[in-house]
Amino acid sequence: MRKLLWVAACFLPAVALASGGEAASGGTDFVPRLVNFIIFVAIIYYFVAEPVKNFFTGRTAEIASKLEEVQKRLKATKQAKEDAVAEYEGAQKIAEEIIEAAKKESQLLAKKLDEQLHAELENLEKLQHEKMEVEKRQMVRKTVADVLDELFKGDAIGMDEKKFVNLIMKKVA
Repeated sequence: MRKLLWVAACFLPAVALASGGEAASGGTDFVPRLVNFIIFVAIIYYFVAEPVKNFFTGRTAEIASKLEEVQKRLKATKQAKEDAVAEYEGAQKIAEEIIEAAKKESQLLAKKLDEQLHAELENLEKLQHEKMEVEKRQMVRKTVADVLDELFKGDAIGMDEKKFVNLIMKKVA
């Protein structure tokens, strides 16, 4: 196609100007100027069309690649956001589970400590009661021993019952 256009551009001025003298006899030179303009446009098209096409094709490809890159970044950003949201929700669930476990553990520890405290209090009360019993027996033994010592030391063996009860009451009080 280009060769045909080139050949036509070379021979067209010869054909157009072959008639000759119209311009000298008062006619217009519109047709030769039109032919010259068409030849000029064809020459410019021949030399400039390919680089202009290449420029716009390259520019279109560059814009398309940048748009594709931006879309990939947007998609990656959306995916990262979804991943972050999913990770956040997972962390929130784990935190809730940890809090729930901590609450249960604290309740179990409180219950266990309460049971230990009650058991210890019962043991202390039992020990205190046993200690009181031991002290009571020791006091009774001491009192009986004192009364018997007094009876054997003195003339209290001949005592009557009333004096004996008074003596024991003095020692107990």
